[in-house]
Parts: sequence; structure tokens; C-alpha cells
Amino acid sequence: MMKRLPILLLLALSLTAASVQAAVDYIYPAANSWVNRSGHMIIKFNENDLTGVRVTVNGVASDLIEVGSPEYRKLFKDFFIAQAIWDSGPNKLQVDLFRGGQKVESSSTNIYYVAQSGDRQAPPEFASNTMHVPEREQQCVACHNMNATPAQMNSNIAKDNPCFRCHKKLINVKYVHGPVGTYSCGYCHSSKGTPKYAVPKRGAALCYECHADMAAQMKQRKFVHGPIEAGMCEACHDSHGSQNESQLIKPINELCLSCHGHLLTKIHVVRTTTGEGHPLKGKPDPLRKGSGKEMSCTSCHNPHGGQVRYFFVGNPEDRLALCQLCHNK
Repeated sequence: MMKRLPILLLLALSLTAASVQAAVDYIYPAANSWVNRSGHMIIKFNENDLTGVRVTVNGVASDLIEVGSPEYRKLFKDFFIAQAIWDSGPNKLQVDLFRGGQKVESSSTNIYYVAQSGDRQAPPEFASNTMHVPEREQQCVACHNMNATPAQMNSNIAKDNPCFRCHKKLINVKYVHGPVGTYSCGYCHSSKGTPKYAVPKRGAALCYECHADMAAQMKQRKFVHGPIEAGMCEACHDSHGSQNESQLIKPINELCLSCHGHLLTKIHVVRTTTGEGHPLKGKPDPLRKGSGKEMSCTSCHNPHGGQVRYFFVGNPEDRLALCQLCHNK
């Protein structure tokens, strides 16, 4: 009898381990991970006969969401899919599962949101998210085409482009990158990328394949802005689109000052009669009359580079000549 005890004990332990399954699987974002877009939240619940789900983010709880009806199960099976709105920084996500009005399980995790227009970086304890890996794609294949062909990835008909079904929010902005607006996902992304659907190149190495004119211009410039010289196009531009002109990740002055913040602590260029520096906003741009554009950093500086130091527009060697572009009296 004593000889059988280890076998029986091992069997009991194995049955216990097999029966223990997380009540909630965080498909996207993954548990304890970080994201840089406030996009889909996909959760799979593993409890039978559930009737409701409540999601709480940073203490703000949703209504009880009915998930037990035949109509819901036909559309979503045992998944809960919602549009996540994260706060910048850490977010506590809690998922409560209900059966017959009674809470039966509760699960929580932390998601760290690094806004693309922000300067924050995720702490090392948060993992990055990669959706298109076999174990996650396997959860989605019942409803989604997870193996798009190059032709499908470039289809300009929304219903025929499998990428668009999940990523259509990328074009819900004011300024959309051309290939994104025509659903030409395969122009930049590869189905054979590592990870899957990753871009094969980053920064200027990829951007210059289409923007060859910019590459030629930069070769001719005597002075090139640091991020451009380093090929870091995405330091300033969102490759899909944004609410800012030229697909900038922030409004122009806010973007420039995120690196050149020291200019906020001093008089810029010259002290005016008001005691302040040269206006950077709130005044019509004299060089772009009729455009409705206001003064900004780019009124005087070319953000990519120029033939003179400080990238002055029009390339005047003398600073006074720059001033006379507008002040010509």
C-alpha cells in the first residue's frame, strides 16, 4: 500500500493541475504588458454558462455586459471584445465574471500605456505585445483570416482586406498616410516578417523606398536635422496617420519642444516690445498668407535640414536676412 501512495499522490496532483485553468485569458493586450495604441481589448473567458462580464479600468467599472444570450455567443463565442481607452502610464484592469447575477470569478492584471505622442517609456517589468504569434492567432482563426496573402493585404476593397477588419481605426484620423488610406498594407508589412506582418525595415530605410525625393534632398543638404540623419522618421511622424498635419505624432510646436524644451526657459531670438520672445503661435504666418496657418517653429526652420546652420527657411546665411523675409520695411 505504501508503494502506491506516490503514484496516487502524483495522479491527484496532475488532476488538480489539469483542472486549474485561468478564468480569463488576456489575448490582447497580454497580461502585464505595454501598448502604444489605445485599441482593441480582447479577453477570453473560460467559465461555462457565464451570463455577464464587468470590466473595470482604474476603478471605473462598466455596466454588467450580457454575454450569455444565443445571439452574443453566435457572434463572439466566449470572447469579450471592446475598445480600450487607457490612461497614460499604468492601468489596473479587472474582469469580473457572472453567472445568474452572481459573481463567480474575478481576474486582474496591469497594462501600461505609452502614448505615441508622449515621452514616457514602459518600465522593464512590462512585456511588449505581439499579437501575430501562433498561440494567439489560433484563438482567432475561427472568425478571422490570419494568413492573408499579399494580394489580400493590398486589396483596396475593405471587405476583401483582412487587415482592415481589425485595424480600421488606423484610418479614423484627419491625416492618413497614403498607403493606409488605400488599404495597401502590404506596401510596408510582410506576411513573412519576424514577427509575422512586421515591417522588413524601419525608419528611413523603408520610408525612402517611396519617398526617394526626400532621400535625394537630404543628400544635398549641408546641415541635416539629427533624427533625419539617423533615419528616425518615426521620431516625428506616425507611419499610419494622426490628427496632426504631415502625420506628426504631436502638434508641431509641442513636437519640437519635446526635444528642444530649453527654449521655453529663455527669450527666443529677440525680446519684443511686450517683453516676450518672438511669437511662435497665435499670429498669422506672414510667409504663408491666405493659408490660415499660424506662426510655428517651421515658420523659420526647415524641420528636415538646410544649407545653413539652424536650418533657416530660404537658407539665408545672415540672421537679419531671415528676419527680412517678413520684416521687409
